[in-house]
Amino acid sequence: MRPDIATWALPALLGAVLLLGGCKEETAQVGAPAPALAAYDLQGNQATLEQWKGKYVYLNFWASNCGGCLAEMPVLERLSKDFSDSMVVVGVNTDKTDYNVEAQLRDLNVTYPNVRDQLAITQERYQVIGTPTAFLIAPDGKLVAQYTGMMKEAQLTAIFERTRGERS
Repeated sequence: MRPDIATWALPALLGAVLLLGGCKEETAQVGAPAPALAAYDLQGNQATLEQWKGKYVYLNFWASNCGGCLAEMPVLERLSKDFSDSMVVVGVNTDKTDYNVEAQLRDLNVTYPNVRDQLAITQERYQVIGTPTAFLIAPDGKLVAQYTGMMKEAQLTAIFERTRGERS
């Protein structure tokens, strides 16, 4: 005997609404604490901003079909190495499919940390509507700045240079 869909669908829907309603709603605001990540690293482990506490974090949202995103990656790779004492670059891939992020990063020689946001929860928290979009997070966890659109090498270098020696 098949269970009637009405007997389980409504309780399941109500349960999901209550569960989601209990989630803390976070949105990005410059000057406020940075919203938590709801993303996983490429090995499947949950990523948190706490991993990089004590350094500036350049949180860079990107997609595999975004030409500007891919053009920034070699510069971000170089800067991530040159400023490793004060800053960490963290890529947030926004592709919703089972795209092979690892292969693309390998092809581009990108070694800085990358996480996946396939459910778009982190994008929603940071109010990302297009890529590339990046956020600068201070060592104390506060959101310092937001950058929308492709950044040229000189712009990125200036952002990174301003953080050197400025520990919160």
